[in-house]
Amino acid sequence: MAEGKQVSLKPLEEDRLDLLVKWRSREEAQRHQPISGLSREQLLHFINSRAGGELNMLLDHDYILIIEDTLLNLAIGWMTMEVTSRVHGLVRIGYTVDKEYWNQGYATAAVHELCRFLFSETTVERVEADCSVLNPASQRVLDKSGFRKVGLKRQYLIIRGQRIDHFYYEIIKEDFLNA
Repeated sequence: MAEGKQVSLKPLEEDRLDLLVKWRSREEAQRHQPISGLSREQLLHFINSRAGGELNMLLDHDYILIIEDTLLNLAIGWMTMEVTSRVHGLVRIGYTVDKEYWNQGYATAAVHELCRFLFSETTVERVEADCSVLNPASQRVLDKSGFRKVGLKRQYLIIRGQRIDHFYYEIIKEDFLNA
């Protein structure tokens, strides 16, 4: 789907389901996001409900992408992408890199590559992201990727039984292409 110098992004396929289930079950993945327990069967149904080549059409629903290290050809994390309005070109993203690959620039590279793809290959005009106020690493990823922090969503999501405030970030096509 999208390939940069450090990472490539590929739609979730059946051969990566067990890896995704394992990643989603880890404490460090659940620390700052409200990850629900999806079974392999539920994820397989998710994959089968998506048509091949659909990403370029950006139908109105969610996508899961696998982040791979381009040089090692190794899966290192995942991204979510929700088309919130195809008509208006609005997308919301999320990302998680396996702990073993933290602090190596992978999340920033993945966010940048997804934005490059969305803004150059689709009709997307705006990409949004939220991150916990307790997650400075994610805030740095968005800052380094050119996103603007535009607000605070108070008591936004329930994570581990507590309502957590989240920062709201955005980037528009014009700003990304002129950076």
